[in-house]
Amino acid sequence: MKDIAIMYHYVQTPNLRGIVPLDPKDFELQIEWVTKQYEVVSPDDLTKPHGQKPYCVLTFDDGTKDQYEVAFEILQKKGLPAYFTVMSGPLEERSVPIFHLIHTVLSYYSDEEIWEELSTRFDVETVPGQSNYYSYETYLPRRYNKYALNFHLPEQQSREFLEEKAVSVFHSFENFINSYYINESEFIKMRQAGMTLGVHATHHRPFIGDAQAFYDSEIEPCRQFMREKLGVDAKWYTPAFGGGNQAERMMKELGGILEHHGFVGAFTTKPGLNNGLDSFWLHRYDCISLPPRSEVPWK
Repeated sequence: MKDIAIMYHYVQTPNLRGIVPLDPKDFELQIEWVTKQYEVVSPDDLTKPHGQKPYCVLTFDDGTKDQYEVAFEILQKKGLPAYFTVMSGPLEERSVPIFHLIHTVLSYYSDEEIWEELSTRFDVETVPGQSNYYSYETYLPRRYNKYALNFHLPEQQSREFLEEKAVSVFHSFENFINSYYINESEFIKMRQAGMTLGVHATHHRPFIGDAQAFYDSEIEPCRQFMREKLGVDAKWYTPAFGGGNQAERMMKELGGILEHHGFVGAFTTKPGLNNGLDSFWLHRYDCISLPPRSEVPWK
């Protein structure tokens, strides 16, 4: 009997242009379908004998506020467990990953005005020819903006540009962080309600190719934050970006280090079925592409 894990990010009304969330109504429909097909369990329950249904673990990446205000509320109402990951950098260091800043800025400013300002302030002449990395973005100004801010500009230059825009919307950087991320007291409430909390990242960086250095910079500081601030000795890990371009190398070289430090499992972004905890690295289906056990009502 094969199990699945499902990956979620934003769960909120889709009224912002910079992100593509799952609508709360669709989330509820999906959960209703899942509970008919699977027994929803916490990650720790994957070792227990099955009943009549295979297991499903609901997983949430990035620790954004909508997960607490929307998804957690729905799960509580339905009496279901889930696994939420913690990203410590925004909470402890007040540092926001570039990609979240981009989501925010492109939600509150038009692509035209952002591209015009980038073109005026920086040398972005080569961006249009290099931006096919985002070929799925059919609107060219959006494609150019994402490539310029993620890859073309030096990180500090991109960060300063984006933080300036975010502050103009939220009035202060503190207001932005407090409104965007689950805070410590909210995570504690989720833990007390039976939700599992695991390590996501410190700064949300992809695997850098040196497994021990990556553990020391991205995983252990987040785990220590969870011990000190949340009262959680985290045993589960979900890598940012699924590990990035070096995901396969990450799984090969990082797994042993994680197990040495007491981790019992980790969730990838690679789709597929699982067989309990036969593997340390568990597959996950994105919430928009689940396996076809029956007709899916939210598509």
